[in-house]
Amino acid sequence: MLKKSFLYLLRNFPELIVSLIILPYLVIKAINGGNFNTYLAAAELLRHGDNCYNVWLSYGNSNVPTQYGYSPLFATLLIPFTYLASWLPPLLFLLADVVMLFRIFRLIARLLKIDLLPNKLLWLGLVLVFSLRFILHNFEMVQLNILLLWLTFEGLYRIFFGNNKWIGASLLSAGINFKILPIVFIPYILYRRELKASTMVAVFSIFFLWLPSVFFGFNFNLQLHEDWLTIINPLNTQYNADQNSESCRLHGLAALIAAYFTNNNNTDFQWPTFPLREPIIEVIINISRLILILITFFFLQSKPFLRFKSPHHFVTETAYIFLITTLIFPQQNKWAFVYIIPALAIIFHSLLKNTNRKSLWSIFPLSVVFILTTLTTDGIIGKNWNNITECMKLVTIGIILIIPILMQKIEKEPA
Repeated sequence: MLKKSFLYLLRNFPELIVSLIILPYLVIKAINGGNFNTYLAAAELLRHGDNCYNVWLSYGNSNVPTQYGYSPLFATLLIPFTYLASWLPPLLFLLADVVMLFRIFRLIARLLKIDLLPNKLLWLGLVLVFSLRFILHNFEMVQLNILLLWLTFEGLYRIFFGNNKWIGASLLSAGINFKILPIVFIPYILYRRELKASTMVAVFSIFFLWLPSVFFGFNFNLQLHEDWLTIINPLNTQYNADQNSESCRLHGLAALIAAYFTNNNNTDFQWPTFPLREPIIEVIINISRLILILITFFFLQSKPFLRFKSPHHFVTETAYIFLITTLIFPQQNKWAFVYIIPALAIIFHSLLKNTNRKSLWSIFPLSVVFILTTLTTDGIIGKNWNNITECMKLVTIGIILIIPILMQKIEKEPA
């Protein structure tokens, strides 16, 4: 009887079983607090009517003060959780992360019709193995990227495949408000002729920007948003040529280019660089970003204001947009690369569905990607070697190599 009950729960509520299995691990990470301590510290400041920006924050077990860089609304929503024990809100958030990951995989599997694959468990295993490092980074640091991925993908799914566009628009708008990354999907929605949904996203975004005024007044809310926008301004020097001036653990195009075209100030490891003047570096960075944006049209494969060809095509084109979002936006860390999950889902679906000689050519570049993105973690090669790979941006290089692999996986499917 107990075995049957367990199998029933595993089949119908796998996220519950997984959460229980990894609960001790999640509790340890919640006690450490990670970056969630910073969010709670910002919420506590707002609770007392103080500005949460441009100040060093610590909370709970955090001994390393950091600065808050998310929206006023997100900190406002966390205010009720500041009345709880410091470890409980991070634990609740990590448990929610597990649920959101399952939902993301379910949506992708539904759109790609994974049930038709004879080896769907192998598909799931491969996607998890290639993305596990970044999932664990989000758990370890109690970061928001899984939440952002879910808000965006769920929002897009409801806009294009559900009958509740307003829910989809509100979810996407919440993601944009928490952290600006999902804003790249507004042009995509317009391109796919979802004018009503685009309007809803704009309305909800304005509403979310205004909402903290209910608690703090209009003027204080305006000041909070001015300070927030100053911090995240992509034109700031530290987000371009000076990307690595304070930490070699940043990733993305700006960090990669700055690593090889500015003087290497790392005291532990020196490698050949080709220093250029800052204006030239910034031009190179922006041209590189523009190239990645223009490649989007290769994945769209249709004229503006037309629907995508199929659900498979929808996943492919949005997967590319998710992938380059982590590259074109500055000041990204490794945990942001959890955004590659949709791209990996497409690649391994195509590989398992079409096991011919042409598709097998993907195995070698995928092996290189795995070495650069996963085998470079400090848990495998140690902290010293990991520091070298961080300085050389090998993870970013591995993420970029996914792009040509994904380009080969566009299927000519009927609508």
